[in-house]
Amino acid sequence: MTDTKAVLIIDDQIGVMESQHRRAFARAHQNLPFEFHYCTASEGDGYSVVVALNAIEELNSNDSLDLILLDLRFGQADRPLGVEILRESRRRFPLIPVLILSSLVRDVAGLGICLEEGAIGFVAKTATPKILGESIMRGIEIANSHVLLGNQPPVRELRRQVARLSPYDQIPVLILGERGTGKELVARHIHHNGPRSEKPLIAVNCAAISSDLIESELFGAEKGSYTGATHRRTGFIERADGGLLFLDEVGELPCDSQAKLLRVLQGGKYRRVGDSGEELTSDFQLICATNANVEQLLREGRIREDFYDRIAAVIVRTPPLRDYRQDIGEIAATFLRQLGVDDKKSLDLEVVRHLEGYDWPGNVRQLQRVLQEAIVRSEDDETIRVEHLPDSLKLPKQPLSSAKAMPHLDGPSEIGESHDWVRERLRHELEVILTAKARIQAYKGQQWKAEFMRSVYPHCKAANAKGFADLIRRLTQGPWGDPNWQQDPELKGLIEQLDK
Repeated sequence: MTDTKAVLIIDDQIGVMESQHRRAFARAHQNLPFEFHYCTASEGDGYSVVVALNAIEELNSNDSLDLILLDLRFGQADRPLGVEILRESRRRFPLIPVLILSSLVRDVAGLGICLEEGAIGFVAKTATPKILGESIMRGIEIANSHVLLGNQPPVRELRRQVARLSPYDQIPVLILGERGTGKELVARHIHHNGPRSEKPLIAVNCAAISSDLIESELFGAEKGSYTGATHRRTGFIERADGGLLFLDEVGELPCDSQAKLLRVLQGGKYRRVGDSGEELTSDFQLICATNANVEQLLREGRIREDFYDRIAAVIVRTPPLRDYRQDIGEIAATFLRQLGVDDKKSLDLEVVRHLEGYDWPGNVRQLQRVLQEAIVRSEDDETIRVEHLPDSLKLPKQPLSSAKAMPHLDGPSEIGESHDWVRERLRHELEVILTAKARIQAYKGQQWKAEFMRSVYPHCKAANAKGFADLIRRLTQGPWGDPNWQQDPELKGLIEQLDK
């Protein structure tokens, strides 16, 4: 079957030859369009990262491997060997996406660490074959985006923010970034790893819809409500019920439409255009994006301040390509694979240096277009050379040691190397959940805590005081915690605010 994807499962139970777990897995998933391969990573009395890497290399050399399903924990509960395997597999095989397989209902802390290290997401071992199949296909699809690629600080920070935001499906997010930086891909990544992943993501480009039609497109319209309305129209808000609504170029949304959308965000109720009957309801996560200067939009009155306050509870910035140009070689190789020419074409080292020395005003989207043109111009040549690049890129390359080629970035190049970085991670987390607390407290009053635990931290088992204490421990003592938080007045103050 030509569409069959090769998937390697690295697991200490499913991977065991002729085991009950493997037989049960094979029976349950035999109708999926995947060719499953198995590895236990076992060596002697324990488990080894090297064994797992050798299995990946052998399978990938014989037949291109499409995805790895990786268990986090092997044998000992206190040793997440899967994280070590993930880190090394991403370093040695950056083009093979890794999907985390976990026996926990939702291991948010473990998932977050893995997302930072480059995993594409999470799927539970108890998932039905349908959900597992959809997760694998979504994972392969999203792995083709540049969002997950690279190891420079700006990209790792972006993955960290996505990892932290994924569980919070009640908190609106505003994504800011230049054109071509992948803002919609970031939104899709948040959705893919969030609690609404099985529901639809409805993407709307506000700049592509005329102001006369934007409300009927958003809210829907009844038959005869305007000229040409020959039937009832289902709006984007109704279609996004239970899922995620992504509004791209939100600055192009008319102010009167912003006011009506604000009412939906506050109460979840709306009416179709031309409908005077009972209000409809829709429960959706909202993510907005723009490449415009938000401060300027506010000054010019193109975005209402109350609307901005509502959609920008958390702001994520997608970095421009020039800020992580050391990763351009890996991104380019992924695009070649995505275009299906990775076995026919390769990039000359001099080409990579030229790509790294360019400013990329169009960012990753421009890089993809340049590679497409270079493939065509290279014709039968197996190596893409400098002469195959567009003329605009044939300028003298900048030395890689220059400040422009390798911009200085605050923060460590490796996760966990700096206490300041750990502190900032915890501070950001506390600010996010304090925003959620304020929102829930506004309509729940003194009963906010149980609602908070149910909607914001569903992975904590109990929605009571004991569960809340568990949440505090996860924040301060877990793998993402800061052991020195009690000596930090700001962190201590934020945790005290959370516990009030």
